[in-house]
Amino acid sequence: MIPTTRRNPVSTLLAVLATVIAMSAFPAAAQRLLEKDEIRQLNGVDLLESQGSTLPMDAVFTTADGRDVALAQYFLDDKPTILALVYYECPIVCPTVLTSLVTTLNDLDYTAGEDFRVLVISFDHTENTTQALAKRENFIRNYERSTTNPSVRDGIEFFTGSEESIRSIANSVGFAFNEIAGGEYAHPISLMAVSPKGVLTRYMYGYDYPTKDMKLTLLDASEGKIAASLGDRLLHFCYRYDPLAGSYSLVAFRVMQIGAGLGAIILATVIGLLFYGERKRAHALNQINTDDDDQNGASNTDTSNPSTSTGSIAGVSTGHMS
Repeated sequence: MIPTTRRNPVSTLLAVLATVIAMSAFPAAAQRLLEKDEIRQLNGVDLLESQGSTLPMDAVFTTADGRDVALAQYFLDDKPTILALVYYECPIVCPTVLTSLVTTLNDLDYTAGEDFRVLVISFDHTENTTQALAKRENFIRNYERSTTNPSVRDGIEFFTGSEESIRSIANSVGFAFNEIAGGEYAHPISLMAVSPKGVLTRYMYGYDYPTKDMKLTLLDASEGKIAASLGDRLLHFCYRYDPLAGSYSLVAFRVMQIGAGLGAIILATVIGLLFYGERKRAHALNQINTDDDDQNGASNTDTSNPSTSTGSIAGVSTGHMS
């Protein structure tokens, strides 16, 4: 698939706000416009959408508890993955992304560790496992199902990594980031959905992740394999992602297909019931006719038997008299 560049309106707004703040940080007499290089630092953070690309499975990252693992270890089953690239010391944006994500997951009727996994990777190669562990524990603490389901911890992991590994995964998903003054980063605001085979399937932009969209995103990533009910399967069948609108929309043709299918089932059921009722009536009528024939046969037998008895008796009597 040919990658297409998508400018994130939220990151553009942040760039504008950062410019205003930077200008207002000085007295009016000392205000100046930012230099071109400084503006480029803020604006060069577009996402190069790369649906269909495969994550670097051989890239090695360090878990929050200090284990070095290849990314491939997390793609050995049928679970889709929500991937977040953040940096742990981000003052506002990344914590807001993670808070919004866990809020959505609390409303979702799928469970991390059972139905899907969450992988969070810091793109700041100077960050360490202590920072990753603190963020992971906070995320799990706010995820309501973690108190009742022990598999949750296996489904949520926060990583740090080398500059090489970070660049490898960032490039594979088209995620650009630039370090700016003060040790902070300009970066896109997006989550990504990844299939069980490690293939990037969807981007989720901004801070708001509606529960229905998250469910559809995970269903798409798993090709419907995690659907837990008929309702989920119908939802996955009827809704399709619209890349122009950046959201899911109802597919009228699919709804018509379901309606036609239900209509055919109802019609077949009605016809079947009519045939069944007709057969029952025919069977009942045949039973009545059979019973009438049996009664008539019994009546004829009763009528002939007395005559025969009388004749026989009469014959015997006559013979006796002679």
